[in-house]
Amino acid sequence: MGSFDQTKAYVPQEDTFFDDGREIELLHFIYSHPNIDNIRGSPKNVLAAINEFGRTKKYLMNVGEDKGRIVCDLIADVKPKTMVELGGYVGYSCILYADAVRAAGGKQYFSLERNPEFAAVISSLVDLSGLDSIVKVVVGSSDESLARLYESGVLTHIDLIFLDHYKPAYTTDLKLCEELGLITPGSVLAADNVIKPGNPPYLEYVRSSIKEKRERLNGVDEGGAKEGDSTQGISEKTVKQYANRYAKEKFSNSPGNPNLVYESRLVNSFEPTGVPNVLLILLSFTTLPFSAALVVACYVYGRLFPLPKPLPLPHGERKTILVTGVSMSKGLAITRVLSEHTPHRLIGADISVFSPGRVSCALEKYLVLTLPDGRDAEPYIDSLLQVIKSESVDLWISCSSVVAAVEDGEVVRLAEQERGEHFEAIQFRGDVVERLHEKDQFIDYIKSLDLPVPESYRCTSSDEVIGILTGKRRKGEEKRRFILKPIGVDDRARANMMTMLPFEKCEDTVEYVKSLRVSSKNPFQVQQYISGAEYCTHALVIRGRVVAFTCCPSSELLMHYEAIPPSSHLFQQMLKFTQRVAEDGGESFSGHLSFDFLAEGEGRTSKLYPIECNPHAHTAVVLYLSTPQLASAYLSAFSPAKSAEMEIVTPRTPTPSYYWIGHGIVVLFILPVLYLLLGLNKASEILDCMTDFWEHVISWRDGTFMVHDPVRFFVLHHVYWPVKFVRSLITGTRWSRTNVCTTKAFEQ
Repeated sequence: MGSFDQTKAYVPQEDTFFDDGREIELLHFIYSHPNIDNIRGSPKNVLAAINEFGRTKKYLMNVGEDKGRIVCDLIADVKPKTMVELGGYVGYSCILYADAVRAAGGKQYFSLERNPEFAAVISSLVDLSGLDSIVKVVVGSSDESLARLYESGVLTHIDLIFLDHYKPAYTTDLKLCEELGLITPGSVLAADNVIKPGNPPYLEYVRSSIKEKRERLNGVDEGGAKEGDSTQGISEKTVKQYANRYAKEKFSNSPGNPNLVYESRLVNSFEPTGVPNVLLILLSFTTLPFSAALVVACYVYGRLFPLPKPLPLPHGERKTILVTGVSMSKGLAITRVLSEHTPHRLIGADISVFSPGRVSCALEKYLVLTLPDGRDAEPYIDSLLQVIKSESVDLWISCSSVVAAVEDGEVVRLAEQERGEHFEAIQFRGDVVERLHEKDQFIDYIKSLDLPVPESYRCTSSDEVIGILTGKRRKGEEKRRFILKPIGVDDRARANMMTMLPFEKCEDTVEYVKSLRVSSKNPFQVQQYISGAEYCTHALVIRGRVVAFTCCPSSELLMHYEAIPPSSHLFQQMLKFTQRVAEDGGESFSGHLSFDFLAEGEGRTSKLYPIECNPHAHTAVVLYLSTPQLASAYLSAFSPAKSAEMEIVTPRTPTPSYYWIGHGIVVLFILPVLYLLLGLNKASEILDCMTDFWEHVISWRDGTFMVHDPVRFFVLHHVYWPVKFVRSLITGTRWSRTNVCTTKAFEQ
């Protein structure tokens, strides 16, 4: 959970913040808006107008952009044919989610709203946004509306339900849906406000076992649930929120279906009013004494039991090795292996003044580089060239971010001109980086090597995309599914990337594709959808030969690394693929090479498809921290004959698994304990998290901590990240997640 962007906050919430006429004022505000012609027919612009009213006129109790994004991602994943929301207010969530449902191929969106005035506002804004063909607004109490829709045959099943209405009705309405068979195995529930202001009865119900539900069911009267059951634990203010209009609340007495068991997960986010998250800063200060004591203990141990130093080299034979990207775990891991097992001079460089890598005892010197800028790369290139020249660098090992990959390729060319035969680099040239990194160029290149690739097409117009997606199939050919990815994809494009195409109706596919505005300036790649496990690799390539290689299971945000044994069929398949690419590169092909693969099928019959290439070091290199042979692999860059004769270096067996305790302590320790204290978790769930956490602490290794080099660990958690969090709070920068091992925050 990142920090909230205060510039997007609504005006302060008053004591009376709804049902005082502001909802009708909103309609007048939007329909008299000077931009009304552009608002009409655009869900996005209607939402922007609602937000504008909330930020400049009066507070609105909408779901907001941050929480809305979470449900939209869920819609893109679930792809519901029918979605229902309980509680529509002024239609913000209805317009946002219905648009997402339509984009995911859905057909129906029901918005159930008890207040007829609010329902009228919803209907008006739905019509304005152009979503009236998919949205049905239903007026009346939620339980009666659900029963009426079911009895008329209009609603037969709910794929995804969003609960954001009267809090005590969450549980009773869910039970009604269960009894009617509207909610079945596979249905997904998204409930708002279960943490703030809180809804203990709902959380208790969805987290109960079959046995617990049956015991409670047998303990009630035949007439239904006991009076007050659905309001227990909910604040009195929330229970009486609608008392001015509804003197006595009525609830469904449905027993539900006790045989249904839910998998429950809490997701934190922000209300539109904004609540800055400072808990991570407080956590850093709280654990600082422990970390400081650990550093002192490590220093004492290091003095008593120092690491053996490599034998010094004769005068003139000692080389200067530069490693860039030492802020990240991958750069640090390579530096530590070289420091322990070679006598050469090691210097580091990175773009951060507060880099945790600068304090590592594996480095003799640290230098700050100019931040890469896509609009003007010269300052970054010049700063790196100056380091190479002034420090007389003999070998440059690039572990920089992908942001600087192309610039680093240009540095190689210029540095070779400057330093001549005295200079070697583990970094591909710019043209190689572009060929491997750009998704469409990469697929075309791999295909030219007669290696398997997923069916892919580069498209520069909507008509091209539509032609591919709606093309006729040969007789007997199975229906093919595709995903559509922008060539220049970023974190914000993920929801669209995973939309399965084509939709059942051709017109829906055409409408969706045209909404993406594919063009020569905004090209997209249509790629075959492959279901299967994903894997990532790390390889060191010198002069067209793979001299070090490892691979491991992959995930969206890798924080755990477990090596795949070299003897496995998958390992050998991925190695052979990498060797083929390296050999094609020839003598000038030196650098780090990382592929992402999808495996179709299992075992020896599985087929690998490359989906992406990262022509730079991968964090999986931490698996080599106990493998001294990796140092020899890098030094073989100085000797062509040696690199040609070397056996491929793989992580020493048995290979420890790696994690990052800064991530684990928050996800598996702190948050579960807090939720338990708040009554939001069960003791059994805490036990599972604790078991995983202690297994990591005892059996795994931290990718940053090292007994003989502890200060980097301290600076990472108590200087670098706290400084970034404070800056985020001051500047209002939002981030959706952080990656401890790469020191990267994914900004929104």
